[in-house]
Formats: sequence, C-alpha cells, structure tokens
Amino acid sequence: RGVISDIYQGETVMDNRLAAPGAGGGLAATIRPGMRACAVKVNDVVGVAGFATPGMRVDVLITGNPPGSSPTAVPRVRTILQNIEVLSAGTDISKDSEGKPQQVQVVNLLVTPEEAELLSLAGNETHIQLVLRNPLDTDFAKPPGTSVASLFGDAPAKVQPAAAPRRSVAKAPQRMY
Repeated sequence: RGVISDIYQGETVMDNRLAAPGAGGGLAATIRPGMRACAVKVNDVVGVAGFATPGMRVDVLITGNPPGSSPTAVPRVRTILQNIEVLSAGTDISKDSEGKPQQVQVVNLLVTPEEAELLSLAGNETHIQLVLRNPLDTDFAKPPGTSVASLFGDAPAKVQPAAAPRRSVAKAPQRMY
C-alpha cells in the first residue's frame, strides 16, 4: 500500500497514513475521490521559482487573446482558478520539435474534472502563470483582469471577463474559475 501522508521516524504506521487496499502507490494514491491530478508545464518563472512544492496552494492566471479578436489585439490576463493544491513538482522527459529528449519542469495540481478541462485548454491556447498564495489565505479575490494598455494608463484597468466567474463545488476547498 502506498503512503499518502508523512510518516516520521519512530512513528507507528497507521492505516490512515496508507492508501486504501488496491489503490496502489505513488501520486495516484494521493488523489482524493472525485478529484484529478493535472500536469502543467512550467519554467522557473511560471512555477514560482521552485516554490510551488507539494502542499502549497496557487492561483492560476492565463495570458492570451480572447477568441474572435484580431491578430493585432492586445493580450489580456485573467485569473481562472484560485486556491489550488500542488500535488507534486519535478521534472519529466519530453521531446522537443526535433524529437530529441529534453527535461521539462512539471507541476501537478489537484483539480476537479471541470477544472482539469480548463487547465488543458488554457495550456494549449494561452500562457499559464502560477501565483503562490499564503496557505492561510482562503479568500477568493475577484480581479477583473487587465490588458497591456491599462499598464500604461491608456485604458481603464478593468477588463470585462468573457463570462461571470463561477464557483466550483468539490470535496476540496471551494475555488473560483
């Protein structure tokens, strides 16, 4: 049986520290029912300079152009997920455009199936940025999103989101996306 929480030297191995019989070991055994582990490719900047470690909580921001915008449109940034638990962080072997193996930094986030879909689409269509948060801060902010023009004072800072923010209900803490 896989270990699902820390066991310290000299401590008796208790049943609640082990995965259910038949659950196997490794990362899969730590995923709560109804949740998924979703891998996000990161670099030192996206992965919060290596501080996004197991047990930490992050918000997920995306940067890109909304659908239907012109090729010269100004990119926007928007928070799509908040208070997401980091399951693991490390490296994986991937192939570059020439088929040569290369190391890629990966962070696995604990999400609902719906959030996994959002992350998958965001990873393919936009640039993802993880933002580390204090583990005691469980409040949900309602940032309006922003554009490059607002950084220079050429436009209002507020950017209308594509849809009203929703809250997901899961066995993990509530998240806004």
